[in-house]
Amino acid sequence: MADNYYPITFNDEGTGFSVNNTGTAPSPCVITLVPRVNLLNITITGLSENPIVINNINANNIAVINGENRTFTVDGVEAWDKYNGWQFPRLQPGINNITISNGS
Repeated sequence: MADNYYPITFNDEGTGFSVNNTGTAPSPCVITLVPRVNLLNITITGLSENPIVINNINANNIAVINGENRTFTVDGVEAWDKYNGWQFPRLQPGINNITISNGS
């Protein structure tokens, strides 16, 4: 399986983008966040039924939401107290419209 990386940069206003899953089944995905500044929360929509919210991530921390093995880590350490979501991210077949926003 080839790894696909989609580096996304966003500012205070957030960003939206699309990813195409050419398969016929939902596919778990891995999201890596490396903020340049301290963030109160980051909201991700389009990869689960309800938004995924990550709280209190400091600048240059590496937060990884791993939908393949169902883990959430910050700098390699489990950090469930910072994860607010009912599901892990996955791409549905076809075009997935994803938004990432900073703030509440």
